[in-house]
Amino acid sequence: MLIPSTEDLRAALAQYADAVITDERCSTPESARRRENTAYTLCVLTGTSEPDRAIAAADALLLHRQSGGVTEEGSAQTELRPSPPQPGGLATAADPSAAVTEAA
Repeated sequence: MLIPSTEDLRAALAQYADAVITDERCSTPESARRRENTAYTLCVLTGTSEPDRAIAAADALLLHRQSGGVTEEGSAQTELRPSPPQPGGLATAADPSAAVTEAA
């Protein structure tokens, strides 16, 4: 998975937030289209398919970088991977550190 830059993530989050606020205040076809477009961009950057998950993924990536997991240039010292299945066959994201593994 390509890891977007910190700047791209922050810009996408800000643009999405602005589009949502604008659309909520006074919805027009243009504001709804902008909201959809910024949501799509955020989803593409984070490899998700829903805006709420994209926001969570972007926040997790930014937090991971703050803790030293990924450099500003985007080269991974560690990489994010899905949590392994838990007993009973269900994966959980309750512990964000469980999704971080050392890169080979």
